[in-house]
Amino acid sequence: MNHVVIAIADQVLNQQLRTRLEESDFDVTVDGVAESPNELAAIVLKHRPQVLFVHDHFGGRPGAVLPVVRDLISRDPGLSVLVVSSARGAEVYSNAMDMGAVGVLLDPFGLEELNQRLGSAIERSQVIRAAAGDGGGRNRVDDPGRVISIAGAKGGVGTTIFATHLAWDIATSEPGMRVCLMDLDIEKGDVPSYLDVNHRVSIADLAKISDDLAPRSVSDTVIVHTSGLHLLLAPTEIREAEFVTPDAVRRIIARLRTMYHLVIVDTGSAVTTSQAAAVESSDLTVQLVRAEVPALRAARRQMVAWESLGVAEPEDVRVVVNRFDKRGEIQQDTIDRLVLGERSQILLPVLDQALSRAGNTRTPSEVRNQRWWKSVRAIGDELDVAQKFRESLAESAGTATSVRNAASASGGSVAADGRRGGAVTGAASGSKVARGRRSADAGQIALETAAMFPLALAVLVLCMQFLLLGLSFVWCGVASDAAARAVSLGEDPTAAVAAAVPSGMSTSVSFTPDGQVEVGVDSPLLVGSGVTQSVEIDTRRSVVEEP
Repeated sequence: MNHVVIAIADQVLNQQLRTRLEESDFDVTVDGVAESPNELAAIVLKHRPQVLFVHDHFGGRPGAVLPVVRDLISRDPGLSVLVVSSARGAEVYSNAMDMGAVGVLLDPFGLEELNQRLGSAIERSQVIRAAAGDGGGRNRVDDPGRVISIAGAKGGVGTTIFATHLAWDIATSEPGMRVCLMDLDIEKGDVPSYLDVNHRVSIADLAKISDDLAPRSVSDTVIVHTSGLHLLLAPTEIREAEFVTPDAVRRIIARLRTMYHLVIVDTGSAVTTSQAAAVESSDLTVQLVRAEVPALRAARRQMVAWESLGVAEPEDVRVVVNRFDKRGEIQQDTIDRLVLGERSQILLPVLDQALSRAGNTRTPSEVRNQRWWKSVRAIGDELDVAQKFRESLAESAGTATSVRNAASASGGSVAADGRRGGAVTGAASGSKVARGRRSADAGQIALETAAMFPLALAVLVLCMQFLLLGLSFVWCGVASDAAARAVSLGEDPTAAVAAAVPSGMSTSVSFTPDGQVEVGVDSPLLVGSGVTQSVEIDTRRSVVEEP
């Protein structure tokens, strides 16, 4: 699904555009129609559409909406702006370029022209948001992210370690999924005890500026762990806790929704106004308990407090039992009678020694017991922590395919028919260029292969030359032995040498003054003029006279 926002005060032009959007080749949803620049900013920040249609006279005069649109683009570079204008001339395109628009629609416009501009704008938005870093908001694929609060029924039930390991496991097992762990246990937050991070900024710094919270401010405050998990930690100074008000918590969570696919909030165990604000702002609340009476009674009191504050109902709360022992006195049926929320069917096992090593080293991967990770992942699947992200990826892949097909069918390029403007090249033209390049390269040898072939040939020739020299030396030695034996027996040494070496090899036999026989063998050289050149190898043997 592709989301757009319309900022056109002219009702006739507005209705014309909406009619064309319904007839377009793309699945488009209009998230809102703004009637003023202030309303436009609120709608865009709330829905974060891919495309914004804005009239060049929106706000009563040309250029009135320019500062608002430029601010929205700076907050979200993935926002593609299309300017709709009833005027003609270079000034229209100049204003559109100053605004940061990616295209211009001149009224009246046809369906084919709208498909071209819209296809280019949607694909640009998807590409930029897929590659956006911290400054571009979250790397989202569709709707705002999911928020899950994890609260302990009482202290010591393992809330922080469960929340940390759940967030860490999702961040490491789902590439491309942006996960943020928010430590809202303001007075006793201890996430850094389970993840090896150091920090000087905290949620209190965001709370101080929560009235005007920009994505850049959040990006400068979160800590990025080596696993890719983003952390918004509790303050180290207790005096800063007063800045974390319920309103600030709501605004921070609302901003995190727009930047992350999943936000996990460790709310601690104490029922405070900040915890209540987090529970109220969450899609689901997980209540962690242990199979013991004090923890179960505390869980019941906590649920009653949330109900009285109006922030959560029992059907909104999922109860997870930690350190469950099948041999314990309290079993599942007793737990179901004492707690008010729906109990998870997944029970976290007792693994004191396995978890203590991970806590001592501040490294979750040190938990080698797979029972723990299987339980944590099963609870994550039960909570659907990654299901929405996977569905969004699949939908995004399908949308990208339809964009390319539609753009290809509508003519390829998104240029404004020769008119001056900031139009973006369409997906189809890019695809055609790529296909043309692949066709032009078909059958050609790679440059690296062509460069390596002479070198490989030279190495092969050199190896063969050394082999020939070695064999010639061996044959020469054999021939010298045969010649010395023939002389000692009174036979012809030349015939003995010819019989000892391969046929066709040039040899020579001579005698030295000191009574030795000298045999020479010509070894061919594979250089210069080829095998016509040779090098002579000589060996000598002493002649032993037979009695």
